Amino acid sequence: MEIKESGVPRLSCDCRQSFNSYFVGFYMLKHFKYSCLFFLLFFFSFQKTSAQDSVKIGRYRLPAIIVGEDTIPVINLPLVTVADFADPMILKNVQAYYRLRFNVIKVYPYAKLAAVKLNEMNEYAATLSNAKEKKKYIKETEKQMKIDFEEQIKNLSISQGDVLIKLINRETGNTSYELIKELRGSLSAFFDQGVARLFGHNLKDTYEPEGKDKTIEDIVRQIESGQITF
Repeated sequence: MEIKESGVPRLSCDCRQSFNSYFVGFYMLKHFKYSCLFFLLFFFSFQKTSAQDSVKIGRYRLPAIIVGEDTIPVINLPLVTVADFADPMILKNVQAYYRLRFNVIKVYPYAKLAAVKLNEMNEYAATLSNAKEKKKYIKETEKQMKIDFEEQIKNLSISQGDVLIKLINRETGNTSYELIKELRGSLSAFFDQGVARLFGHNLKDTYEPEGKDKTIEDIVRQIESGQITF
């Protein structure tokens, strides 16, 4: 420290430089802290309000949010209702539905096959010249179908048989009774109906997609749309 003639103390050059360096450092440190605080607030604010965008995944474009350098797809799932299965009636209805669903899946291919075979028989029979040839052709076709499917059909339960009768009506537009009568005659249809009745079936049953068979129709549509596969 120096003392001037006036008696007022003055800092030496070295002291002034040290003091100035300290003051500038303090000033810069203070502003550096504020800069860091501002940056952090800006960063977290950006994170919380991530920009909306979209991202393409395969053939689909999905809404997405951008977080930092990552683009995250966002899929909004529909609301679902969770039922309390402690209710015995709900549980009973669910069990009945899945039993019916299983039966429809089991017999649906046979009903589709019946429709295909019927169309094939009608188309080919139309090319035959007389009734004798048609009768022979139908008999041979029936024999082959018995060889191919008799065991599987025999092993169906009564409930599955009922569903099959309904689905044959759905796929062909005719009841099983009408088909038998057309292909094998009234006597055979009458006899088969009697046998079916002994096992709890009715070959004259019709399909009511908007009535009593609405649940079956819903299941069939799920199969046809690919929602149910087997």
